[in-house]
Amino acid sequence: MSDIHRTDRLKMMRSQYENTRLKSTLAERNQQLHTTEQQLTNTQINYKHACKNTRMLMVFCVLLIAVMSLGGVA
Repeated sequence: MSDIHRTDRLKMMRSQYENTRLKSTLAERNQQLHTTEQQLTNTQINYKHACKNTRMLMVFCVLLIAVMSLGGVA
């Protein structure tokens, strides 16, 4: 009976070790995912700002051309 008890105890210890190992792996992967999501969000924000700045530059150029053509410079 003690052999059965020892075997059960070993199985339980192995299960606990495996559970701890999996939790550790999951926590590491979650951290990697969180970091990647933050980088993606920052990239999207930078892209939006770049698009906005490009539009503003284009509007400025169009207005400059319009003013120059109305003033007889062009």
